Amino acid sequence: MAAGSARQSGAGRVVARGGRWLTLSLAAFALIATWLFGATVLLDRQATLEQGWTDAENTAALLAQHTDRVLRIAAITAERVEALIDRHGLEELGERRQPLLAALATGTAEVSKLWIMDAEGHVAGSSEGTLLLGQDYSNRPYFAPLRQGGQEHVSGMLWTRPESGWFYTWSRALRDESGALRAVIVIAIGSTDMNRVAEGLALGPGAVLRLTRQDGTAVMQWPLPPVGATLPPPDPLPGPIGRREDVAPDGSRRLLAWSSTPGLTLVASAAVSLDHVLAPFHARLLRNGVLFGASIAIAGVLAMAALRAARRERAALASAEERGSALAFALAEREDLLASVQEGEARLRLAEQAGGIGLWDWDLRDGRLTLIGDVFLAWGLRIRRRVTTRTAFRAIHPEDRPGLAAALDAAVRGDAPLDFEFRLAPGREGERWIGVRAEVRRSIGGDARRLLGIALDVTARRREAQALAEANATLERRVAERTRALADANARLREGEARFRGIFDATFQFIGLLSPDGTVLETNDALLRLVGAEGAAIAGRKSWEAPWWPEEEVEAVRASIRQAAEGGFVRREARMRAADGTVITVDFSIKPVRGEDGLVALLVPEARDVTALKVAQAQLLEAQKMETLGRLTGGVAHDFNNLLMAVLGNLALARKRLGEAPAPAVIRHLDAAVLGAERGAQLTQRLLAFARRQDLKPSAVDLAALLANLRDLIARSAGPRVTVAVQAGPGLPPALVDPHALELALINLVVNARDAMPDGGCITVVVEEATPPLGLVPPPAGATPPAAGAAPPAAGAAPDAARLLRIAVSDTGHGMDATTLARAVEPFFSTKGPGQGTGLGLSMVHGLAHQSGGAFTIDSTPGQGTTCTLWLPRSDAPVAPLAAAAAEQSAPLGSGRVLLVDDEPLVLDSTASLIEELGYEVVTATSGEAALALLDAAAEPFRAVVTDFAMPGMTGAALAGRIGALHPGLPVILATGHAGPWPEGPGPQRLAKPYSLAELAMALDSALARAAA
Repeated sequence: MAAGSARQSGAGRVVARGGRWLTLSLAAFALIATWLFGATVLLDRQATLEQGWTDAENTAALLAQHTDRVLRIAAITAERVEALIDRHGLEELGERRQPLLAALATGTAEVSKLWIMDAEGHVAGSSEGTLLLGQDYSNRPYFAPLRQGGQEHVSGMLWTRPESGWFYTWSRALRDESGALRAVIVIAIGSTDMNRVAEGLALGPGAVLRLTRQDGTAVMQWPLPPVGATLPPPDPLPGPIGRREDVAPDGSRRLLAWSSTPGLTLVASAAVSLDHVLAPFHARLLRNGVLFGASIAIAGVLAMAALRAARRERAALASAEERGSALAFALAEREDLLASVQEGEARLRLAEQAGGIGLWDWDLRDGRLTLIGDVFLAWGLRIRRRVTTRTAFRAIHPEDRPGLAAALDAAVRGDAPLDFEFRLAPGREGERWIGVRAEVRRSIGGDARRLLGIALDVTARRREAQALAEANATLERRVAERTRALADANARLREGEARFRGIFDATFQFIGLLSPDGTVLETNDALLRLVGAEGAAIAGRKSWEAPWWPEEEVEAVRASIRQAAEGGFVRREARMRAADGTVITVDFSIKPVRGEDGLVALLVPEARDVTALKVAQAQLLEAQKMETLGRLTGGVAHDFNNLLMAVLGNLALARKRLGEAPAPAVIRHLDAAVLGAERGAQLTQRLLAFARRQDLKPSAVDLAALLANLRDLIARSAGPRVTVAVQAGPGLPPALVDPHALELALINLVVNARDAMPDGGCITVVVEEATPPLGLVPPPAGATPPAAGAAPPAAGAAPDAARLLRIAVSDTGHGMDATTLARAVEPFFSTKGPGQGTGLGLSMVHGLAHQSGGAFTIDSTPGQGTTCTLWLPRSDAPVAPLAAAAAEQSAPLGSGRVLLVDDEPLVLDSTASLIEELGYEVVTATSGEAALALLDAAAEPFRAVVTDFAMPGMTGAALAGRIGALHPGLPVILATGHAGPWPEGPGPQRLAKPYSLAELAMALDSALARAAA
């Protein structure tokens, strides 16, 4: 009995210890499960809350991007309205062109309506029709900021008629060049635009979208406030982007995120209800809490059942007498416990099926698993039975087995908790993913004994993640493709821009690019070099403000730009100023370039430097004028010589008719008339010298001897108040020039020098041999160029053929300015008073120099005197002696018939009388054809023919040629007041008009003598 009692006592202690260990294990499991559940709940809530913040921030960023797009569309619409205003004017847009505004508003979905106000705030045009025209909108909130100097403005949230509803406006000011307000363009953006954005987002109840200005003023919101509602006061948000928790007017908490538009014009905010964000979390918490509570309840029931069993066993062992009854009671209690356990297991199974969760227990000592939950049925494993590790691993996809084994080993070692997802082996239901989490249970010594964990079917979540990853990959691929396309487009753009810049800067013309309002966008290098500026300093300025336009060109340039901006092509001559102050003449044009919408988008100004061309044209005109004057003076001199011939011939005849003792008064009058005619003859000689048509007789002249003979005449011409100094070096070669014409030229130069010194001074005449400046005198005709390979002349030296004789006449007078100097050799140009000169002196010298093969230059400085230089060629012939003044010879008389031909009746009559006075019989003809007819029909031969040179039809030279061919040996005398052109070689004898009776007699006598010889 005592031994039995001892055995019972020992068994009771064993049972008691087993109950205590079971109780402690269950309590530890409950604590661990509670901790895991609480940690999971916190992580789940944090992830859900962070997702809510992300959704709010993305919504705000999306609304900001959409708003920026809407504002840019409004700006483009305003630019088109501004172009219409510039093209048609405010009045046209308000009345006749109003459909253009309506078309702009209806053709742009983002624009609700638009209108234009003048500088006073009155409606000048509207897309809604003409009913609003003239209404005063100056008190509207979108007009006052622009009147005060603003350029663009976004209004707050506004309410209009019921059919329009809530809207806000974007307005722009149009100003003239002085900055004064010209008009205001207002673009209305309705609430439907934001409604479309909000409808595409699942924001949930209590969500609010809002657009505000930087000062916090509400611009638009969704949902729209009721009609007549008071808008909230301005509430500026800190910073361009951010987030914070907020309290709604009803007291609920919200997640508020905001983001500014790229230009910081508006701030877009999105407020999401915190309850709506956490609603999925609360649903999961309720579901998981039920499952967890059920699991804890089951564990508690099991623990309570175990404790009750232990107590009952201890009570049964304590009383041997009650053993039977206690055993029966214990059996009854155990049956109840089993029923409770089965009921708890059923509830747990329901929870597992509802949540897709399975429980597993891996005993590390024997490597077997206990699986609880229908989720394991998909693995092909039987639940609620212990299976081997190998059997369990066969249900896992072969590729994921190594990863799971490594994760299990790490969890057993204590390196990391087990949290792994893997695929099941391929089956008929497609790919399935299972997620497992477990906790290691260790012995008192720290050895791992078992793993307690859960398994969850995560196939749906993995598929969602995969779909999201594929979407992200597709998005990244599209972004990469768009990026490559953009890079290619940028490369092509850079290549095109490089080509454009190369052509743009390579041209020598001045080219630029302007906006339609005249703002400089681009300038090429040629234009920048002209003004010595950088492109950055010019870009952005108005073209007429550029430094290359003189002040007098500003208004003309502005008008040209305005005309080109209206679509017209402008071309005109203008003046531009270089950096050194030089003003050049340019051929200026502006061409408009139109965009795809047909409006002028760019202006291309172009200027070509035509300064040299204008100078060349002026020189050509000057040369043509001088040539015309030369022809005119040559013709005038010829006709004048004919008139003088008639005058002098009749005066000579009149004097002959007076007899041996004429009255002194008559002789005086005749001498005065002859002197006047001779001065007229001198005038014609000067005209012919200018025209280079005088009949010169060049010969070798010793210039030193000529100046010595003229010294007294030069001194008398200079006057008593002027000192004359002549410097002529010894050994000078002779000059090839007409000595009489040279004497007249020197006298003219001395007289001009004297007139330039009214208070007296000094005249210096220098004669020397010198080399003319390069290009001053052309090479003589027929000059042979240097042979190929011949050495060039030494520096500063010139060949003998380039050495000329230089006669310089210098004075100390008042000199000439540039204008006077440029016109000094023009015929009839004179700075002297009326009656003091003809203006032909320098012209005659100029003509003599060039007709002699030389040149004539004038160097003068105001206040420092003038030097006139006459360059004459050298002569290799011996010097001809200067003829001394001889007494007038008597006219030799003759006899026989002389044929006189002249088309001028006065000259014909007077010359016929002179020839008859010499004893000849005269027959007259008025043309060459008539003269030939008389020669052919003459019964008695003619001894000589005297003919005028310049006659209509057949000239005197042509008549002489016909006579030489038809009547050889008949002498012909050409009488003319014109000097050429003459045929080369020997020809008929010439007689210069006007001529005296003695000169005519000598010419006839010489011609008859040559014919007789």
